[in-house]
Amino acid sequence: MHQFLKIRPSKIQGSGVFSEKEINEDEKFYFIPISDISYQPQPHWAKIGRLGWVNDPNVLNWINHSCNPNAQLITNEIEPFLKSVKEIKEGEEITVNYNLTEIEGIKILCNCKDINCDGFFLRIE
Repeated sequence: MHQFLKIRPSKIQGSGVFSEKEINEDEKFYFIPISDISYQPQPHWAKIGRLGWVNDPNVLNWINHSCNPNAQLITNEIEPFLKSVKEIKEGEEITVNYNLTEIEGIKILCNCKDINCDGFFLRIE
């Protein structure tokens, strides 16, 4: 399901995930593979609710933080997924708000450049 999601250089941070097609608002567009789970915090892995941390080097590990994201990580389902919270245009970077899923970690200076930027986000190091 992720053939239209590509990793490319990001203006936010290093590399990011970009959509090669339009994604409608409120669309489930990527299901998180939960075959590689750790119940202890892992650097650069994504927090998946009560399940723990998941390693998804194809997509999720590359999604950058934004204080005004266009997607949300939904973790309260049997199979976690990414859902758009607004229309995502072809060529647009996919972003999520890390602070909605990370409840611990160190504060990292935010680089999202949004007008309402919180100035930081949490990340496990």
